[in-house]
Parts: sequence; structure tokens; C-alpha cells
Amino acid sequence: MGESSADFDRSADIVVVGFGCAGLAAAISAWRAGAETLVLEKQAQDAHTPSTRMSGGMMMAATDIAGATDYLDRCAGGMVPRDVSEAWARRAITLIDWLLEIAPGLDLKHVGGAEHPDFEGAEALGVYQPGGAKTRLDQNGKAGTFLWDQLVSNFHEKTKVPVLWNAPADRLIRNRSGRVIGVETTDGRRIEARKGVILTCGGYLHNAQMKQDYLRTWPVYFYGNPGNTGDGVRMAQDVGADLWHMNQMIGRAIGNFPLEDGSDLPVMLFLNPPGYVITDCNGKRFADESAQADLLHGFYYHLLSYDPATGETPRNPSYWFFDEKRRKAGMLTLPSVGAHAVGLYNWSSDNRAEIERGWIASGATIAEAAAAAGVEDPEGAEAEVAAYNAACRDGAPDPHGRPAETMVPLDEGPFYCVRLYPGGSNTTGGPRRNARAEVLDTRGQPIPGLFAAGELGQATGMLYPSDGCNLSEGFCFGQIAAEAALELQEVNT
Repeated sequence: MGESSADFDRSADIVVVGFGCAGLAAAISAWRAGAETLVLEKQAQDAHTPSTRMSGGMMMAATDIAGATDYLDRCAGGMVPRDVSEAWARRAITLIDWLLEIAPGLDLKHVGGAEHPDFEGAEALGVYQPGGAKTRLDQNGKAGTFLWDQLVSNFHEKTKVPVLWNAPADRLIRNRSGRVIGVETTDGRRIEARKGVILTCGGYLHNAQMKQDYLRTWPVYFYGNPGNTGDGVRMAQDVGADLWHMNQMIGRAIGNFPLEDGSDLPVMLFLNPPGYVITDCNGKRFADESAQADLLHGFYYHLLSYDPATGETPRNPSYWFFDEKRRKAGMLTLPSVGAHAVGLYNWSSDNRAEIERGWIASGATIAEAAAAAGVEDPEGAEAEVAAYNAACRDGAPDPHGRPAETMVPLDEGPFYCVRLYPGGSNTTGGPRRNARAEVLDTRGQPIPGLFAAGELGQATGMLYPSDGCNLSEGFCFGQIAAEAALELQEVNT
């Protein structure tokens, strides 16, 4: 604290830290208002993997402010103030038009709605995704890649806002009054922000220490941007920011596999078509697996079980069983999402390469596959799948309430088993912020000159509202942050 030197390497009205959907939205909004704007991006331009690009390209929008506010507030479960949800709902009304103004070629289609349709206000939400022939032809169905490429090419062409690549932000610079007046990068460059700094540098999904300290189980893996390592959390803490819902994430059960260089490959796995069973380490089923198969975001809560008598987490990892029918039905992941979308790995179409790598355990029987995957009681898993198969044949109600149409037996060998871990696309904890996207200190007061948007302190709580919620939040609060920052008087260092 106490910085007062005007000796900066570069200067701008607004400095945006991180170039994903939230950073892009903030930079565009600041540029449209006539502000001199500069973006700092940690990654190199030719190795840039923003979560937007790795996503399914879906955006949640709203048709009614009151209804959408009610719904978002219910999903937040008390973890986000209602006025913050209202600010999001208000901006989500105009989101699709805003995106099409920037990139008219997006060809956005309505593809779905709220994830919890019985909640009040659910009808006020809609999900949109690039869906035209150009998307399918140019990007092989990779809607997130198509979305990002369309937006970023128009951004560069229209705004000419400079992006400093290979510029990881290291700390925030303050003046004697405590106002944030700039950013210092890891290589010592000092960037002045005359009106404000907007942190849009993602969560801590690839910071092992933060995940172990803050999340509700361990280990946890995420398939979002490898560059999101909690930098914004640390920088905000340095200047006195309060934190909120650090134990929350956008969750699923996912795979995590070792690569030859010693790193991990987190992968969103796709159970469908039916013919699947998930057990704990003892080979026992514990929940309706169809929620995971349908890629809903609540199933991972079942994986957080902790046994205080043994100190163990019996469902972390869990074990996904399937048979040869499912192996032949298609790859066990979606090639349009995560590492596959940005070329970090290409999953084989028949899953053979992953079987050879040992990522998918196999056996002539369920017990053999279970033993190969590390299930503690392989015979217990064999008996559990046999009971499941009998229920499928007899048409008996599933004890976990699984829909009858998903009850397809595992009856064609060989059989397979894959470990599942709690994880997902991103963490949501970070610096606490208000409805103006201002970062708040531990007394609830705005830290002058500091704003945040996107995964870093995302305005979600207990339940994920709908597909496209991550991008919607980033696009909406990126705009809000820039507008609020531009209302500040220019700093006098």
C-alpha cells in the first residue's frame, strides 16, 4: 500500500485482467463508452484457452426481470444477495441482442431452458447457442470455439483495444488513499488504471492448494481453462477483499487421467446412451445416475460423502460401469468441450486408445473390470450390477428412483469401469462483490477502483441455474463492471 509514483510503463482508463467472456465484455463496454482500454492476458496468444472457448457455447438469457430474479435467487440458496441476482437478470434481458450486435454471424438458436423447471420464475429463462450450418461446418460442432472466434475477431477488428499477451498479473497497485490505481505483472511491468481495474481472470480450478483448502472434498478436478490458477483471489486478498462462497463450484462427476508428461487430463465424461451404473468404492450404488448421464449439475453433491469413523470419502472416486454396447456406441466424452475443443487431446472415436492407455479398465466380468479399476470390493460390484440387471429385466422400480426408460442392463461383455471424481467446469468462489461488480472489503465497503466479473467470485450459489449460466454471468457482469468503473473520477496519483 502507499503507491503514489506515476512512473508506469503503460496507462489506460480501464485495465482488464484476463481475456475470456467477462474480460471481452468489460473491454467492449469500456471502449464503447470512449474509454482508453487495455487488456492483460496471462497466456500466449497462440496458446490461449479461455473457458469460453472450451465451453459448449451456450448462453442463458432472460425474458422477464422479476421472474428471472426470483429463479436466480432460489438457485443461489442465500449465498448471493438478491440485488446482485436482479442486476444479472436485468442485464440478461438484453444479452442476446448485445452479442449479435458484436458478432452478427453468431446465428444464435434457442436450445433449452432452466435446469430446475419447477422453481418459481424458471419460465423467464432461455438458453441460446450458435446453431447454424456455418457453426457445424467450420468448427465440427464446437459451438464454444465458434462463439469465441466470432466474438474475438469482431472485437479486434472493431475496437483495436490492445491485448498484452504473456502478461500474468501479479499484484494490484494502490495509492496512499488505498485506491487501486494499476496492476504489476510478474515480469515487473507497471500498468496504470486511471479509472479502474477489472479482474476477469477466472477461478482457482487448477490451484491444488486452494482446492484442498476451500472445496468440500479432495481430490477435485476441472476441465476448464488450465490458466485459471486463483491469481485474482490472491491479488484481491492482498488489498483487503472479502471472499464469498469459496466452497462452491459448477460441479459434475468427471474423469481425470494421467498423461505421459506427468500432468493430468480432466475430462467431462458422457454416460449416455443408457446402460450405466455408478458405485462407491465398495461397489454399492448410491444415487439416480441419470442426472449425471443428462449432464445436470447436482449429481456431484452425492460424491461429497465423508465417513467420520474412518476419515474416508467412499464416493471419491466413484466408479462408472458399462458394457461393450456402450463402448461401441461412441466416445465417452463430448469432443466439443474442454481439452478436446482447444486441441489439448483428441479422444478416440471407439475408446480403444483410452483402453490401451489404461484409463478405461476392462474385464471379462464386472468383477474383473472393478478389480482393474481399483474398486475395494469387486464381488460387491458384481452383485450390485447383477441386482440392477435383474430390476431392468423385471421392470421393478429402481430403489434410487431412476426413470424406467434409463434402466438398460449391462449384459454384453467385455465390461468396463472408469473412475469418476468430483469436479466440473469451474470454481465460483472469489472476492465478494455487489450489484455494481465492485469488489468489497471485509467490512462490506467497495474497494475503490477494483471490480470483478466472471468465474472469479461468480454470482451463483448452491444450484446451477441453467446451461449457459457461466457465460451469461461473465458477459453480463463484465458489462456492469465497466460501466461502474467509468462512473469513477479519474485517479490523481
